[in-house]
Amino acid sequence: MHEHCFHRDHGSHSVTVNLRRGLHTEIELLVDGKEVGLQRVHGHGPWTVRDALPGDPPRPFTVRVGPEGPSCVLELDGAEWPMSV
Repeated sequence: MHEHCFHRDHGSHSVTVNLRRGLHTEIELLVDGKEVGLQRVHGHGPWTVRDALPGDPPRPFTVRVGPEGPSCVLELDGAEWPMSV
């Protein structure tokens, strides 16, 4: 199994994506170190995961995970932020 970890600090929050590729591909999403989602995905990507940063009001975000490299981008507040490995 191949595993890749992507991370981005944004303000006082952090977003982490763990991509596990093997017989099945899984994407684990963590916000501030807590798991908020785990998806088993099919195909070769790209894949999209959505959630929200905590706050009042919560701030929705999207993470795009691409098979190239692989790569990961955080979309938040109308901007795209690359996530580092």
